[in-house]
Amino acid sequence: MKKVTILLTCHERREHTKDCLDSLLAGTGTDTECHIVAVDAGSKDGTVEMLNAYPVKNGSLKLIRRGAELFWNGGMRVAMNYAAANCGDTDYIMLVNDDVHFYPGALKAMTERLEKYDADAVVGATRSKSGEQSYGGVRMLSKHLARYGLIAPSKEPQECDTFNCNALLLTKECFLSTGNLDGAYVHSMGDYDYGMRLQRAGRYVINTADYTGECDDNDIAGSWRDSSLSRSERLKKKEGPKGLPAKDWYHYVRKNYGPAAAVWHSITPYLRILLKK
Repeated sequence: MKKVTILLTCHERREHTKDCLDSLLAGTGTDTECHIVAVDAGSKDGTVEMLNAYPVKNGSLKLIRRGAELFWNGGMRVAMNYAAANCGDTDYIMLVNDDVHFYPGALKAMTERLEKYDADAVVGATRSKSGEQSYGGVRMLSKHLARYGLIAPSKEPQECDTFNCNALLLTKECFLSTGNLDGAYVHSMGDYDYGMRLQRAGRYVINTADYTGECDDNDIAGSWRDSSLSRSERLKKKEGPKGLPAKDWYHYVRKNYGPAAAVWHSITPYLRILLKK
């Protein structure tokens, strides 16, 4: 029997969180044991009550409650710390975003692909409701600048330079040896940074053969990239936890590309805002 430890963090998205778990577990079958570690960041919309009562037919659910100051990176760090200390005889660790609606059999397909190609990790590709790819494995487009392109699903495996953590399956050995997400990040960039660490360690990370589920990409409208907003509004949103905060962004680029690239990438967002692009 395969044993999978599933990690996620959530905040006031009760229906999304429930749908994510329902759809992921729906096609697992009796040969897969799923142990869920869910970190709730101060939800007041019934998410906690739903998770406390959530029925896992073949496995368990551990709920860890934290405050609303935790965003994605912080919440996942709590879940990963717990899993590292308590994963026991699990075979795989899976990191998911709770806004993914998984297609039937997604988890089984990912485990089979990982085993077939003896990979260290498999990155699930997702698409938006319109059918366009939204997240998944990522290819570096430059060795010197932080430029990337998504890797589409393919029958033959393609190696990923880094990835989004919307659906990531790792062997337990890879998970334990890699360690936790970098605590320097508040919300985003932790997954790309994690993927870059796997790449530097020589880990074999591949894409999926098909889409694993649906997950809409973050909308540009109303974000710091929305050129219709005033410069002051865009600047405020950029420096917010869900934008592109200067400290986090500089840390990511300097760590993975060096100081010269970090300075360049730190300046360009402000130029975009200044020029209303």
